[in-house]
Amino acid sequence: MPDQYTLMRTPAYHYFPQKAYMDFHRSLVLWGRRTLGCWDISPPWLSYYINGCKQDLHSDVPHGPWAYVYSLTPWKGRKFSGGETLILKPEVLSYWRNFASTEHRELSSFVDRIPALMNRLVVFDPRYPHGVTRVEGTQDPMEARLVIHGWFMEPKTYIEGPLKSASRKTEKILNQAFDQIQELLAVERQLQGTVSIQVMVGTTGKVKTIRYGTNTLLDLETGTAPSALNRRLLKIYRDLEFPVAKANTLMTVPLIFQ
Repeated sequence: MPDQYTLMRTPAYHYFPQKAYMDFHRSLVLWGRRTLGCWDISPPWLSYYINGCKQDLHSDVPHGPWAYVYSLTPWKGRKFSGGETLILKPEVLSYWRNFASTEHRELSSFVDRIPALMNRLVVFDPRYPHGVTRVEGTQDPMEARLVIHGWFMEPKTYIEGPLKSASRKTEKILNQAFDQIQELLAVERQLQGTVSIQVMVGTTGKVKTIRYGTNTLLDLETGTAPSALNRRLLKIYRDLEFPVAKANTLMTVPLIFQ
């Protein structure tokens, strides 16, 4: 595709033995549920990049809130150059706010360059412009940059533990948090980003631990992370009280701001 990408690809499930593929697929889906609050993945592609292959900078807004690249590339012994994933740095999207005329800047100051190391899973917000640097040096598919890639989809709260069976009560309590967030956003500036909050609820119904699994939230007016709002979001979920249960419950709550 001119001005977009050059690569060879096929559906991953067509290539691998069924059991090997399904083991990988199930593991990736479960990781996405626990970490991102996404219930499924798009049908994964298996792609290889030989001499001249690349992806120009682009964004993938329609496909899903998170993109992933899982590398099967024997990176340390590779016979090519290039092939890194490029992701535009957040500060470039608000360039003049961070501009300093005294600084000399090269490509590395504008993008994160991530090598396709063997067995590395790279996950990122696909709304950030991203691409793949041009591969040079081999025409052999057996020596190529080889990756499985796609998108995490269907964001929805994921629950593991006894509170899953009390879904109506749990949903009602989680909706209380969502109502507070709606009120909070009525007075906040314009926001863009994707968040997943991981909540561990103890047997007493109180929240034991809480943290961000992921957070790409930006204030569009300042181009920076809204630290006060990030703290407020955690407090909203930390203050929730759930029914008493016989064991701990893990919840992953996705929030998409756009």
